[in-house]
Amino acid sequence: MDATVVTPVSLGERIGSLDVLRGVAILGILLMNIVTFSMVFSAYALPTVYGDLEGANWYTWLSLHYIADTKFMSIFSMLFGAGVCIFMERATAKSHAVWKLQTSRMGWLLLIGLMHAYLIWYGDILVAYAICGIVVASMRNWSPKVLFSLGFITMFVVPIGFMFFVYWTMQYWPEEEIVKMQRSAELTSVDNQAEFAAYTGSWFGQLSHRIPVAITLQFVIFPFYLFWHIIGLMMVGMAAYKWNILSATRSVRFYWLLIIISSIIGFPLIAIGVWYKQQHGWDPSLVNFIDGHWNLVGGVFVAFAWVGIVMLSCKLNWLPPARKALAAVGRMALTNYIGQSVICAYLFYGHGLGWFGQFERVELLGVVAGVWIFQIIFSLVWLRFFRFGPLEWAWRSATYMKLQPMLVSSPS
Repeated sequence: MDATVVTPVSLGERIGSLDVLRGVAILGILLMNIVTFSMVFSAYALPTVYGDLEGANWYTWLSLHYIADTKFMSIFSMLFGAGVCIFMERATAKSHAVWKLQTSRMGWLLLIGLMHAYLIWYGDILVAYAICGIVVASMRNWSPKVLFSLGFITMFVVPIGFMFFVYWTMQYWPEEEIVKMQRSAELTSVDNQAEFAAYTGSWFGQLSHRIPVAITLQFVIFPFYLFWHIIGLMMVGMAAYKWNILSATRSVRFYWLLIIISSIIGFPLIAIGVWYKQQHGWDPSLVNFIDGHWNLVGGVFVAFAWVGIVMLSCKLNWLPPARKALAAVGRMALTNYIGQSVICAYLFYGHGLGWFGQFERVELLGVVAGVWIFQIIFSLVWLRFFRFGPLEWAWRSATYMKLQPMLVSSPS
């Protein structure tokens, strides 16, 4: 095969609705990720850490729990699965070495993810996507019915089973470990204070927290929990792509039913989980291992509702300027994802402005809005002159081992 004819997808081959949905997912993810940049890790699931059980901060946590927590990550995971199908289909049509390109593509993404996790932010998802992207690629030719049914089972059964097992083992844990977990709900605990000191200090000082957490996420949480959930979501995304759900070509009635049915199932499940958390007094062990499952399941259905809303807006041509802005953000998804981490690390960590722990939940919404505005404007302006975002261009060039044309006016 002549390497000089190995080229990525052209701009004309892009599916516009996918870019819009990807833009919604990227911006939406920041609503939750910003909490782990600005507050101690345990505050993500426990509003009790900062005493946010009433007033504006409570309603901020509650609202985001219903509409954002796990929802946009689920959408992005489904889109990644669809993207694997699209990439490999088009590579096959061009008679490229499909698996060689997919392995190269995921290998470079793995490297980007590792640098992101250990140098910028421990909550990276790219490492997981790179590994899952290789596994799920082998399923791309399965029928959509098989992908959807097996994916739906996979994303829930193993993760929930694992968490129930961990909770069962707690009876055998040393007493000090149980006390340590229970105290994670207290801002004054030793671990929370150590985290606070790390992220209000120098970049080198942050490594004492970032590295152990990243290792735990990648070597414990990922293989036993995230791998199965993400693989399942990617399989569902592949099925949705094959069923033409993500191209906004299904009927208006289909998308309305998707929104209504998904909402009727998803929101009550999340509400049950919130009720259990309140009834259990926000016990950290129950929140982490038992009560969070209601949102895990309900969140996927709410993600389906989000998909329906975005596809309907594309089909009915709602708010063209907004969709254009979201599509620009989506076309630069990798750049904007890493960009959010760079911006937030500068705003909240000690080597930047040092705002860690200084904002209440409701105030963080203003910061999120500011980042959104910046990324929308940056994406729109950048794509007036360039074909891809800077990281997208680097990733593509590395994948194909050839510098890709960058300027809009340059030949393909």
